[in-house]
Amino acid sequence: MRIRYLKNTEEILAKSPFVIADPAQRRGEWREAPKQPLCLEIGCGKGKFIKEMARMHPEGLWIGDERVSTILARAAGQLDMETDHNIRLIRWDAQELDQVFAEGELSCIYLNFSDPWPKEKHAKRRLTSERFLPLYARLLDEEGWLAFKTDNDALFAFSVESFRSHGWSIAEMSDDLHHSDYLEGNVMTEYEENFVRLGKNIHYLKARPPKLTEAGES
Repeated sequence: MRIRYLKNTEEILAKSPFVIADPAQRRGEWREAPKQPLCLEIGCGKGKFIKEMARMHPEGLWIGDERVSTILARAAGQLDMETDHNIRLIRWDAQELDQVFAEGELSCIYLNFSDPWPKEKHAKRRLTSERFLPLYARLLDEEGWLAFKTDNDALFAFSVESFRSHGWSIAEMSDDLHHSDYLEGNVMTEYEENFVRLGKNIHYLKARPPKLTEAGES
């Protein structure tokens, strides 16, 4: 997909009340109230998913991470402080999220239609690879979980095996989310809407990490 660059991208990001310029300074201190659910979407795109989730669950703080500046600026431009006050946006490399969040700080993580990196030599770049799963396990709290959706059959097969081989327990799983028992409460991304319109099945799973002592601490 070609990304149309916004000439005023940096200005939008600098002025937006939703964009956290230096998120590492908030490490361990993201929650604005005791026991507030803290949810992260990695690769939030233009923000449709996180915007709807934040409005459905106003008790939580929702953080969208997007590495592409122009896309993040588009997400920021669609938010309004009156209705989207519980959303924060960051621009950060997913491999280094432990610089932004403390161990056990997150309640949930969402991976929606991540880049499949189809070539085997790029497998470690997949967000469900061995490079990332131990990181997620450290960042999630004791009751934390991760939800993953994709249209890519090969990526889903790879991901299921990756979660299992790293000790994660899969609580929910479907190869056709929109014809499953897990559809209730589902919020579609823009990609998902397009795929469903074309009749493509959506893969879905929800998994819980192993205990920190089992996952290994660094």
